Amino acid sequence: MTQRVQVLSLQTTTPDAHSSRAAHESILEFAKRETNRRAEQLISSMRRSLVALKDDSFQPLVTFVTAPELYWNIPWSSVKNVQELKQLEVFYRRTIQQHVRQIIRAFPARQWGRLILLPGTNALLTPSKQNPNRYEALNYVVAGNNFGKRSFWGAPLISMWPKRNTALIDYMGLSAEQAVEKDNELIIFDPETASPELFDGDPPLVFVYQLCETLSVNVYELSTSTAKHQRGCRLLPLFDNQPVPDLPFGIDICADYGLGRLDELRKPQVKIDFLIAAGQRTAAGKELHQSVQYVVRNDGRMYTTPDGRPHSQCELWTVIDGKTHTVIPARLVTENVWLHQFEVD
Repeated sequence: MTQRVQVLSLQTTTPDAHSSRAAHESILEFAKRETNRRAEQLISSMRRSLVALKDDSFQPLVTFVTAPELYWNIPWSSVKNVQELKQLEVFYRRTIQQHVRQIIRAFPARQWGRLILLPGTNALLTPSKQNPNRYEALNYVVAGNNFGKRSFWGAPLISMWPKRNTALIDYMGLSAEQAVEKDNELIIFDPETASPELFDGDPPLVFVYQLCETLSVNVYELSTSTAKHQRGCRLLPLFDNQPVPDLPFGIDICADYGLGRLDELRKPQVKIDFLIAAGQRTAAGKELHQSVQYVVRNDGRMYTTPDGRPHSQCELWTVIDGKTHTVIPARLVTENVWLHQFEVD
């Protein structure tokens, strides 16, 4: 059965390099101010876009809403010490889920239609369980919808999809270097000149981030986090990727593009693949799972074409025989929201 789907993609630049922490602000006051602003930005953009489409003839079965990778993060250079890093981790874990539920509650399905929210990612750092001198990255989408099951206290249920492969930009403060870990020691290398022997035995890759002048952190490139779905008060394995029957979707976060990780999805036969990124372009011929019919890309980084024109940050690609094929033109609904409308078999 053919189903009509539309996507509203918020175009904005990430990672954020412009907001700044005031001299009198604590790290939590700064983070609260900024995450509140971004939640309000999403709500405002969604409301204006949906109102503009109220009488549109397309009449979708469901509307997805996307934002780019690192949408919720304040600049890492604003974190001054390990204590603030820990405070920020605890804050993000709780607050982003609260904001996602706040956004969902602002758009009841009976008034606004069925919405699935994929509101960009939030990246945090948590101490590594395998090495107390290292951190592990947790960069993830908190997803939800306004029509599915709710908890016994009435809150929308959420799913979380984490990124597996950390990129150099994800926790960039002042600077970053790459290293390998051997015998618990870090060997920093230049990717352009590193000897192949350095990687014998497949040692763990570590990013050395200088967040600010007073704080440096060592972060494993590979995250061990897996997808979760909320059931009651618990988080259970697998991402709930089919709230609409026969319309399973997947998420790739930037450097994970094409990785699939179908074993972490409740329904592995993905029809729509969402690329949530900050610096991950795609092109014709990219190989994906055979079931994928479309790729929806929302990227926080602006590029220019060889002739100097800006390259769209929000795109819809058709996928034929497991390979990306053609870009379908999008429509600008408001000054910063792109509309994609298409039919899925």
